[in-house]
Amino acid sequence: MATIYKTNQSRFWFARFSDGSGSGKRISKSTKTESKRDAKRKAAEFEAEVRKATAKAQANSEIPAMIRRTVELAALESQQGRLTLQRAEELVRLMHQAANPNDTGSNFRRFAGEWLDGKEKTTAATTWRAYRDAIKATNIILGTKADGPMRQITVDDMELVQTTMAETRRGKTVNYLFGAIRRILESAVQKDIILKNPARPVKGLPEGDSVQRVAFSAAEVRQLLAAAPSPEWYGLILLAAQTGLRQGDLLKLTADNIVGGRIQVLASKTADASNEVLKIPLRPESLAWLEGRKGLLFPKLRKTRPETRPALFSPIMDAAGVPHDVILAAGDPPVIGIRSFHSLRHSFNSWMAEADVASDVRRKLTGHKSAKVHAGYTHHDEALVRAVATLPKL
Repeated sequence: MATIYKTNQSRFWFARFSDGSGSGKRISKSTKTESKRDAKRKAAEFEAEVRKATAKAQANSEIPAMIRRTVELAALESQQGRLTLQRAEELVRLMHQAANPNDTGSNFRRFAGEWLDGKEKTTAATTWRAYRDAIKATNIILGTKADGPMRQITVDDMELVQTTMAETRRGKTVNYLFGAIRRILESAVQKDIILKNPARPVKGLPEGDSVQRVAFSAAEVRQLLAAAPSPEWYGLILLAAQTGLRQGDLLKLTADNIVGGRIQVLASKTADASNEVLKIPLRPESLAWLEGRKGLLFPKLRKTRPETRPALFSPIMDAAGVPHDVILAAGDPPVIGIRSFHSLRHSFNSWMAEADVASDVRRKLTGHKSAKVHAGYTHHDEALVRAVATLPKL
């Protein structure tokens, strides 16, 4: 413990304190103050500073010894034929941690966010949003690891990201999103933040999924409307079925988007391709629900997080007695048709196709620029029945 004393040679108080080495040696130093109270405070500060400096010096002296022992271990394992490339990388990482004990490294959340910011001005809007969604999903799946050192992310973590994404997305979509994560981590390798890319060994998913998105029938949509738990959900399901708009576009709508009995909106997925505004005429049922509404049409539902919305729609399907999956063809594996909120967009397009509405008119309403993409939203179940009914009776 620091003490103070005076001598006949000076009017100032002197401090005496330990050098922090544990040897019992004490140091004397003038406090340069005549106040006994101030002198005691300064004596305590002197001792604390010396102890801190001594501890740092001791730690620094241990670092070279730790690195030397690691190198000796590498040499020994090499002589024994046990020094694999993976083991060598582990030893290098140990030496780096010893030399930089306070360096936690860049975390995935921050690094991926900076990577995304750098892509904003050089990437198409739809692509940039896909990257953003991929990063957001990965942050959620990684949990606390997203905020820890990136070197702690493993191949197993990346496989978990891929399989979790695949629970609600088709193989082609997962491969596209996961490809962005792989590029982000590869960038971290190039910048010497991590030694190797944990996403690189993860193989892509088959893109010929035995799963297809299928539409709801008109009867099933009526069941969904009857099971809607709130007026907002009722309106969201109704407008999705009668306008074909995506859920994200619907949730952005305000009363100002309703002009002359039509919804006028710039669809998010086509906004970067052209500035064409979709103008979708509204049926009487939709106009009746919209009557008298002001401001945001879906203020409560818009506050929900996008990644939680599928889980919110699922109980409505259950309450309505509408199955999530249907077997389209038997086999091993069978061809499965899946339904979700997005299936309402398929229903919108398919109903018009069944009514012989021309493809160019349907694409004008849905905003599809690609005929191939549009074809994936067209299901001709009733038309096929009518076609077969024209065959001669045998």
